Amino acid sequence: METLKKINLINGEFNSFEAREILLDMCNKNINFNKIQNFSSQIRYGEDDEKALCRIDQLRESVAHISEILEEAKAHNKKLKIKSFIEIEYED
Repeated sequence: METLKKINLINGEFNSFEAREILLDMCNKNINFNKIQNFSSQIRYGEDDEKALCRIDQLRESVAHISEILEEAKAHNKKLKIKSFIEIEYED
């Protein structure tokens, strides 16, 4: 599928505290979104949203990896260069 738009969401150099705030906040908001999706499925259909639950697990793994990187950067007093892009496409 053709990408409609590629958006540069994050592009900069951050200390470990700033990076933690940016990255973990983004992950936690996405986790909460998927929790709401699952809750909605439970209320409407009486069953879990397996796609949302799988995504929550993936995001929690990402949080763990990000936390490791942030701790290492903090321990070595290193800044982090972070670039993040979002690609948007139509879905059939």
